[in-house]
This record gives sequence, C-alpha cells and structure tokens, in this order.
Amino acid sequence: MHLSRFTLIAAGVVLGIYLLFGFYTIASDQMGVVTMFGKVINDRVSPGIHYRLPWPFTSVQKPQVTAIRRMSIGFKLAEQMQGMRPSREERERLSGDWNVITVSLMVQYTVRDPAQYLFKTEGPDFLLRKVGEALICEKVGRFPVDEMLTVGKFEVEQYVRSGLQAFVDQVDAGILIRSCNLQKVEPPAEVIESFNEVSRAKANREKVINEAHAYQSELLPRARAEAQQIKQLAEAQARERIRQAAGEVERFEKLLTEYRRNPEVLKQRLFWNTLQEVLTQAHKVLVEDDRQGGTTVRIIVNQP
Repeated sequence: MHLSRFTLIAAGVVLGIYLLFGFYTIASDQMGVVTMFGKVINDRVSPGIHYRLPWPFTSVQKPQVTAIRRMSIGFKLAEQMQGMRPSREERERLSGDWNVITVSLMVQYTVRDPAQYLFKTEGPDFLLRKVGEALICEKVGRFPVDEMLTVGKFEVEQYVRSGLQAFVDQVDAGILIRSCNLQKVEPPAEVIESFNEVSRAKANREKVINEAHAYQSELLPRARAEAQQIKQLAEAQARERIRQAAGEVERFEKLLTEYRRNPEVLKQRLFWNTLQEVLTQAHKVLVEDDRQGGTTVRIIVNQP
C-alpha cells in the first residue's frame, strides 16, 4: 500500500514535469506553427507565452516572419565571403544582340504564410534561384547590351520581382518578394577593357552629335532672322522703287499731255529748267565771243 502510494506520487510528479514542457514562447519577430502528428493544427500562433501538448503529441516551429531574407543569383554570399568565385554558368547571360554580360542579382523576401513556407516547399532558396535565373535569361535576352547596361536594369528588376512573386503564389510557398536589386551588370572581365573603349567611342560620338545639334539650334534662328531682315529690306526697297516709278510715269504722262497741247512752250520750259539745274551746280561760267560773230558759253560744273 505504501509502495503503491509512492508510485502514484512519483508518477504525478513525472507527469507534472512532462506537462510543463508544453509551455513555449513565441518571440516578437516570429510566428508559431503547431502540428499534431505531422498535421498543422494552428498556423498563426502570435508572439507571447502559449501552451500545447508536449512531444511526441505536438511540436512547434517558429519561423521568423519579419526578418528580411536574402537570396543571391549570379553569386553566393557565403562563397563570396570565403573568396570563392561563382561559376560562369551562374553569372554570365546572353543579351539580345548576342553579347555575353555578367549579371548578379539580390532577392530580398519575407515569410508571409509560415505554414506554407515550412511545409509546401523544400528549399525555397533553391527554387527562387532557379526561377530567378530563368527570368533573368529571358528578360536580358530582349535587350541589346547597351540598354542592358543602362536603362534596362530597372525593367529587369521589376520583371524578375513580379515573375518570382507569381511563381511563389502559384506553388503556395508562403513568401513575399520585397525587392530584386541588380548588384552587377557588366561585360566579362576578359573583354571589359575592349568594351569600355567601344563605350567611350560611342560616348564621344554622341558628344559630337549633341554639339552639332546645339550649334545648329544656335545658328538656324540667327540665319532665319537675317533672312527675314533681308527679305523685309528687299520688300521695302521694292515698294519704294515702285512708288518712284509710279511717280515718274505720272510726271511723264503730264508732260506728254502738255507737249501735245503746246510742244514749243514745253520745250522752252524744259530747256530753262534744265539750264537752271545745271547753273546752280556750276563752279564757273565762261562767255566768249566767237570770231565768226557768235557767242560760246562754257560751263564748268562742280565735281562731286
């Protein structure tokens, strides 16, 4: 009887200790997932102190849901820290104009659904890397190398991000893609110097073209203004000459009318008018007697 009572007490103590192992804590950056015999019974245990049946009945996993996880494409962080280089297959891509370029990209993501993240996929980083490599090859292959090294970077980042998110949603991976950032886009090291020379030549060509356009933009308005000024001056001179010609025609018509009425009178008037104009400009007037009984008049007109 005494032994039986002691056994019950011991069993109760052991059971109590065993049940105490059912308490667990979820940190502020975690989300708990409780499973019973492998089946999820609670996939969103919030931070704090909780209780569940101890092992082997239930188990708890505590993935971090606020931490930013990083996955690399084209290089591996751990290997890079050890001084190791990724393989050419991992980092080299073919552009749309058949040039080989080195591309490396960093994917940042968080856990959106803890249960899906833990049990729907195995090795999410491996899946993301393989899908990301395929998306990069597809998008980079649409750009010439010049665009890929400049304006094409943003489009590639957005394309890979949206493609990865669509993939993880399709397979219920429980992941939210935060960002995709290209770390390096450049020609292979073996040809980078030659490529830089070509890039500098293209830049110089663009510089010359831009300078020519600037000179053209400066010269054309000035030439147009000068042409407009010459045109306006010519039009003014034409109007003046037409006006003068019209005046001459009107004067001639008046003289013609007078000539028809009295030609002798008009001749005398024109003679004296002409003589008056000449004499007003004369410097000397010499009148000499002609030996034959006539008179010779010499007029020396002022030279301009």
